[in-house]
Amino acid sequence: MGMRPFIVTPQGAGAAELYLSGRNQDQPRSLSLLRSWQDVRNWRKSLLDCSPETTSDLVHAHCFAAGMAAVRSCSCVVYDLNACIEEMAISAGLCESGSWMGRSFRVAEQFVLSRAAAVIVHSLGLKEAALERGAPPDAVFLVPEPMSEDNEPPALSQDIDFLARRFGFAQDSVSFFVPQFALDAQEQLSHAAISVLEGFALASNELPQFNLLLDAPESARRAINEHASRLGISQHVAVVHQFDVPATMESAHVVVAMGELPADPVAARRPNEICLKSLWQGKTLLAADVPRNRDASPEGRGCLWFEPNNPRDLGYRMAFVGRKPDFRGALGAAGRMFIHETRNFAAVGQKYDEAYRFAAARKKSNSVGPNMIRLETAENWG
Repeated sequence: MGMRPFIVTPQGAGAAELYLSGRNQDQPRSLSLLRSWQDVRNWRKSLLDCSPETTSDLVHAHCFAAGMAAVRSCSCVVYDLNACIEEMAISAGLCESGSWMGRSFRVAEQFVLSRAAAVIVHSLGLKEAALERGAPPDAVFLVPEPMSEDNEPPALSQDIDFLARRFGFAQDSVSFFVPQFALDAQEQLSHAAISVLEGFALASNELPQFNLLLDAPESARRAINEHASRLGISQHVAVVHQFDVPATMESAHVVVAMGELPADPVAARRPNEICLKSLWQGKTLLAADVPRNRDASPEGRGCLWFEPNNPRDLGYRMAFVGRKPDFRGALGAAGRMFIHETRNFAAVGQKYDEAYRFAAARKKSNSVGPNMIRLETAENWG
């Protein structure tokens, strides 16, 4: 792509090599309305010191303050929306949804989104947010986050003996693992959690060699055991200690991703990390058909969907994948290949290149930029 990036911070500019070496990096600070506007002024000074209109083709802003400064100072800005600024404030406990501060942040970010030459988002949830806030539909580019520094998926592994040693399961049994088993605010079983238990009960009635592993806090163990007892599946259900979660993830035959949204509005916009990790590791993935899970594999490659909060549908699909080891292997391999094809550095870089070329074309189509500077190509110079 032939790009030469130059890093700019509120304290000044520096080469990319300095930034990657750990020098010239800012320490994260708590969010506040007044500090954000001070940051805008600092960013604007730093940008103008670099003369972006004459030294670069575009400015890629990675935060709200930098984006606000850039669209007021530069003719070609790519805005990278990692999280909506008002939702960050809500997540940090600075304001509530619909508050004056939240509305102020939202209006300010609408200004940036509507004036950027291109907007980059990293999830379907953020794409929806960008469109809601006034970004032109054709200017929004969905660029997934890369999954690995070495560009290669991890080696496939499945320590069946771990499940036998740790939980006493028979080696010929099929284990379903549910990370982040959904609980409500009182750490009681949520509706989605109960649906998983009921769906597993239906599947285990048909195939009793099934086992269910739940990543849940110790405080929820009693509620889980009571409900499992009522369903007659206590001997097939185990709560996984947090230290055993990584090994259980690697050893389980099937990973089940639930569909409930996190309470944190920032996290709710992002793809479900459980789905991404499962696909990257080549695990058989059963996932609730909800937008956060679809973010990981929009076309469903490497994934078998189930209807959220429908125990019968989940039970049917558990039974289906449980009795077909060849299908599980093919499904896991397909997901692993899909993530590698779409989230390696080259593929992600190509997505950025498309956004940059689009932004540059929009800059050329605008005869006058924000600073009233008319640009000409070198071929026109006499």
